[in-house]
Amino acid sequence: MRYKILALALAIVLPALAWSQTGYPYPRTRRSGTRANPTAPASGAPNPTFEGTLKMLSHKEIVIQLQSEQTLTIRRDRKTKFLENEKEIKPENIAVGTPLAVDVKEDLDLKPMAVRVVVNPPPPKSTEKTP
Repeated sequence: MRYKILALALAIVLPALAWSQTGYPYPRTRRSGTRANPTAPASGAPNPTFEGTLKMLSHKEIVIQLQSEQTLTIRRDRKTKFLENEKEIKPENIAVGTPLAVDVKEDLDLKPMAVRVVVNPPPPKSTEKTP
């Protein structure tokens, strides 16, 4: 009787121990610590500039209304420079509705990142001569 109980206990415990050593029966996906795109995109291309009016400004984002009536969200970080009349200003001093020109680059995840924000940019120079 004693051997039957011991055999039954071993029959229950041993498969459970073996199962716990192999893990869950479904295949696991391994995740590596590296990113798919660890380096920034090539900086050989010039940075595009978006012009519009400020809709919202937070510590992480700039939202501008483009001249084509589209809304564009651009990330910002501590390296983003805010300029007015060629002088650096604090972003808190910019009012909603102010015209802006934002130079952007692509971030690591290919989203626009603000490099330089010019407040009240000068109008574009026309190449035509007036008589």
